[in-house]
Amino acid sequence: MKEKTHLIINPSSAAGKTGQRQSHILAALHRHLGQPNSLCLTSRPGEATTSAREAILAGSDLVIAVGGDGTIQETVNGFFSQGKLLRPGCQLGIINSGTGGGFVQSLGLPPDIESQCRVIGEGRTRLIDVGRAVFSDGKGAGLERLFINECQAGIGGEVVKKVRGGYKKLGGLLGFGLSTLAVALNYPNRKMTISVDDGPEVSGRFIGIVAANGNTMAGGMRLAPRAQVEDGLLDILFIHGQTLPERLWNFPKIYSGSHLTSPKFSYFQGKSIRLTSEEEVTFEADGELCGHLPCRIDILPSALRVRANPRREG
Repeated sequence: MKEKTHLIINPSSAAGKTGQRQSHILAALHRHLGQPNSLCLTSRPGEATTSAREAILAGSDLVIAVGGDGTIQETVNGFFSQGKLLRPGCQLGIINSGTGGGFVQSLGLPPDIESQCRVIGEGRTRLIDVGRAVFSDGKGAGLERLFINECQAGIGGEVVKKVRGGYKKLGGLLGFGLSTLAVALNYPNRKMTISVDDGPEVSGRFIGIVAANGNTMAGGMRLAPRAQVEDGLLDILFIHGQTLPERLWNFPKIYSGSHLTSPKFSYFQGKSIRLTSEEEVTFEADGELCGHLPCRIDILPSALRVRANPRREG
């Protein structure tokens, strides 16, 4: 019996390029999978979550997200209710058409749309972890968001604002790279208090804190180079306070992962992290600005089955 497929496309992703190549995406998907049973073209924030949830409750076996990490994240949130899958048999397919494309690289999917459609059509899957963040909306209320690749407190949120302010048109590598460099020139070292796995609290001044499920983000940055999406752990990076010359010196290293040799970075693994600050510190997840500290981040191990080739060892 042919599986029931729901397709979610964000035409505005990749600075509108997804909408321009929509016919190409549909043609490639048709070649490898056939015609989807239903289609949603999103037009507002949160619509991918609502569409995925409705399709899953209606019996879809496969939900395909077409867009960037933000679109994938929204779609993934539609798979769950209170941290549990709505329908365990439903799988996620991914066609990357975004700015950064970090999760596709973390998952090891091929870079081109044709090959990604082929992977979906072949039907092989991987059971991956999903992150969960509970944070402040900045007005005293708590919010919850699932994420698939990474989340950051501190400089990451300001970089997302910069990218959305016009740098997105430059593409992932240049857009995120130039935005990060521009923000890093002026971003203050923020005082934060952190606890990993409910252990002792550590306070200090940080440029940012990264909690990663995947190893690649923001157009190719390897902030958490040891992260694996199937190990049941968060990879946590402390970016300690740095002077301007230190920031300029360390910035290129985040693309190779060699920044971990610097004492200005600390690297941990854990299942949860708690972050608080008396200052206003922004929080982002998968390139989407979410809110502010305080926040708690947990990993949901083996939470979602995704169409992807088996992970290569080594």
